[in-house]
Amino acid sequence: MRKGIFLLVACLCFLTGCEKGEIGFTDISWTRETEADTETIFFGSDGSFHYFCGCGNPVNDADLCEGYTYDEKSGSITLDCIEITEEMVTEIGVVSFDGDILELDFGGEIRTFERERILGD
Repeated sequence: MRKGIFLLVACLCFLTGCEKGEIGFTDISWTRETEADTETIFFGSDGSFHYFCGCGNPVNDADLCEGYTYDEKSGSITLDCIEITEEMVTEIGVVSFDGDILELDFGGEIRTFERERILGD
């Protein structure tokens, strides 16, 4: 009986998106305004990662990063980069996330991003 209940719960979690890798802030473009430009960061549920400014240039050499992993226990994002530069932060802490606001810790600098709104949202 217990095996049946466990199997049912496991199947329900799989069907509703509880599997490893499903994070509430994935597959959303997050933006923040800086003095110079607008930055957009994106974490795909497939492990893809993008971080660029409105002018199209990568932020903190993010074009050298091919993806990321997320450790739910520590709340940290580790970027998978082909090369690491002096400007780069490869460990990003998730400070908070409420569905509309995502606060990230880039080596002691807290950056606040908002869910990108699409016309009609």
